[in-house]
Amino acid sequence: MSQTALIVLVIAIVVVLAIVGIVLAARSGRGRLHSLPPESRDRYARMWLAIESKFIESPAEAVREADRCVVGLLSERGAPLHDDRKVPGELREARQAAASDKGRQGTEGMREAMMHYKRVIEEAV
Repeated sequence: MSQTALIVLVIAIVVVLAIVGIVLAARSGRGRLHSLPPESRDRYARMWLAIESKFIESPAEAVREADRCVVGLLSERGAPLHDDRKVPGELREARQAAASDKGRQGTEGMREAMMHYKRVIEEAV
C-alpha cells in the first residue's frame, strides 16, 4: 500500500470516528431535561401547594390538576410527552396508580399518584 493511500485511509477513519462521536453525543443529550428558570420554579411550587391542599376535599380533582401541572412542567423542561413509551417514569407511574382499582375505588391509588407527581415537582423545583 502506498504512503498516500495509507494517509487517505487514516483520514477517512478519523472522519468516521468523529461523525460517530457527534451522533452519540447528540443522542445522549436527548434524554436530558432543561432546568426551569426561577420564575417557572416559583410558579410550579405555588401551583403544587394549591393542588395538594385540594386533595383532602376533592382527591380526584387534585389528581387531575396534578397531572396537568406535571405535564406543563415536563413540557417546559423539554420532556418527550408525545410518545407514551418515552413518557418519564414518574408520570407513567402516577397515571397507573390513579387508574388502578385502588385509584378508582378509593383514595389510596390517588394518594400514590400524588406522591409520584410530587416527586416530579420536587425534582424540578
